[in-house]
Amino acid sequence: MTDNIQEFESRKIKLISIASDSVRLLRKFKEENNFVVDMISDRGAIIAKEYDVYWFAPGGGKNYKIKQAVPSKFLINKQNQIIWKYIGKDKTDRPSIEMMTNIIDKNIKNPK
Repeated sequence: MTDNIQEFESRKIKLISIASDSVRLLRKFKEENNFVVDMISDRGAIIAKEYDVYWFAPGGGKNYKIKQAVPSKFLINKQNQIIWKYIGKDKTDRPSIEMMTNIIDKNIKNPK
């Protein structure tokens, strides 16, 4: 997604990544990978639980069911209302850039 960051910036959309890793690990990841998206540490899955995306999902490279935050995308308007969401079925299920930009263009007035 960050490879296509200009698609979001041109629409005045701010991306935020939330992960269960520590602040230290997220900072290291961001520096080592030139990651331009702001990152928030969600130790204890407080945010993931609030958005109801923390549940048992396939993991460990097998059919194990592991409690984890599932990759999800939320489009939140200026009134802090969720106007679209995509909750993955597992760690690999993510929407395409085309799907997300189409949703933004459809739901946000004058996105560009």
